[in-house]
Amino acid sequence: MKQQTKYYKVAGLTFGVEVGDGIELEGRLGAYEPFEVEKPEDLLFLMPIEISNENMPLEEGWRKAINSEAEGFVEQLYADDKNGYHYVVKLDRKPGMWVCVDFNRDMTEAGCRVCGDEAFQLLALNNALMLMFALCGASHDVLLFHSSVIMHQGKGYMFLGKSGTGKSTHSQLWMKHIDGCELLNDDNPAVRVIDGRPWVFGTPWSGKTPCYKNKQVPVGGIVRLWQAPVNEIQRLGTLQAYAALLPTVSSMRWESWCADYVNATLNSLIQAVPVFSLKNRPEEAAARMSFNALTQEDGRGK
Repeated sequence: MKQQTKYYKVAGLTFGVEVGDGIELEGRLGAYEPFEVEKPEDLLFLMPIEISNENMPLEEGWRKAINSEAEGFVEQLYADDKNGYHYVVKLDRKPGMWVCVDFNRDMTEAGCRVCGDEAFQLLALNNALMLMFALCGASHDVLLFHSSVIMHQGKGYMFLGKSGTGKSTHSQLWMKHIDGCELLNDDNPAVRVIDGRPWVFGTPWSGKTPCYKNKQVPVGGIVRLWQAPVNEIQRLGTLQAYAALLPTVSSMRWESWCADYVNATLNSLIQAVPVFSLKNRPEEAAARMSFNALTQEDGRGK
């Protein structure tokens, strides 16, 4: 099988994936098809993918920085003595299947090694591309959020919160009870600040909801959701808004260079759009409460 290279443009930034023997891309990356472009002059990154049939290598000098387990997956991040990182994902039930994304500290070099069946290969590729986009995009005023986004009358409204707090449910309530709503992304939209104005973009990464739209709208406002027995909404001040948004951004915040980029973009975002905290029940009244709060400043609240 000859080498395959494809290019995709998300939030105005183009990245590529390069594979050789063992992985077939054609027709298997449907989520990425709306974003596919011809080879550009400038690339955010090019990710070569290599198939391995060996056990997961743990090199001498690797130091574990992060270890987490969720939904049958084990995620680990290692740092080495040469300013390199190694992001590893394994399956609990099939420890012989793994993916390792290797990249250097300044994101100028990256590669992905994967061992597993075809389904796991695609899962690994998707995670590797999302990770590198989040890390490399930070220096271009682009942040990847864990969020659900609704478009309404030319603006994007972002619903943030921990897993299980009802982001997707709140979006669905808007879709059901508020006319003119369209889902832009249900898990990982990108936000980019352009000339001081934040825009939210669809991406190939939308969690369990197949919503892969190559669209963009200005950010109209942001709501951090909390489950509660009552519906209460409050606009957050600058520091409160920063604290509410930071945990939902994909980045390596412990690296000062990355933290500086994230902080600058978050500050621009917070200064430009309102951020609210919503204690809510999964019901129509909560959706109308957030809609009214988000739209009242431009006279559209009803």
